[in-house]
Amino acid sequence: MKQRQLNLLGFMIIGALLLCDPLNWNAEAVGKPENSAQHPRLIIILVDMSGSADQARRTVCKEAFEKIYKNLRHGDRVVVGTITSQSYIDFKPTVDEEIPKKTVWDNRLQFERNLTKTKEKIRREVNKLLSHKGGSPLTEILDSLNIADTIFHDEKERKKILVILSDMIQDSKEYKFDKDKITDEYTNKIITDRQKNNLMPNLTGVRVYVAGASAADSNTFRAVQTFWARYFAESRADFSPHRYGHSLIIFENGT
Repeated sequence: MKQRQLNLLGFMIIGALLLCDPLNWNAEAVGKPENSAQHPRLIIILVDMSGSADQARRTVCKEAFEKIYKNLRHGDRVVVGTITSQSYIDFKPTVDEEIPKKTVWDNRLQFERNLTKTKEKIRREVNKLLSHKGGSPLTEILDSLNIADTIFHDEKERKKILVILSDMIQDSKEYKFDKDKITDEYTNKIITDRQKNNLMPNLTGVRVYVAGASAADSNTFRAVQTFWARYFAESRADFSPHRYGHSLIIFENGT
């Protein structure tokens, strides 16, 4: 009888350990469809802070961010910065956070607290940025891509994603897309000039999304889109017209 009681007690202890085993919890959590076999990403979000994008920041850009936010996964690093007239000179990320990644040693409650705290901080800072009224007089989108290149450069493990929340109208001292006639010759000149001055970014393996794209008319919209298609191709980025538009129709297609 005593031996039987000891055996029963042993089975109860083993069962309790299995229920509390972090391996069991981790396998259950990772087994969920939204987290299974998904590679962490470095997601850079560049927000156009020009006056012309003032309204879009609080509408289409905010909607685009919500779509990105809901798609965040464990291990993602999120970097959010601004596109201004001084982008390359005084760039400082508004957000640079890593979504906590599960390990078998995590305390479940502590992990959930850290996860919630990190995601809330990202949402709070981005919402504050997108709610900003007014804006810079010029828009240095080209130089902002060089900043993205610098951030992506040292990333060896994560998949690279670049999201540009902008009307994509370059407005600098050299180039004014809303006034210049954007032809093949014009595009070639910009690319050649930047190549000569070592200013072409290297965006190899970077998947690009654009939301907020706009123009005065459809012809200008298509001309600007064609320019960026050429420019991203020269930068060796993964760009598709299907990921360029006024709204962020898809983000990562649920993958």
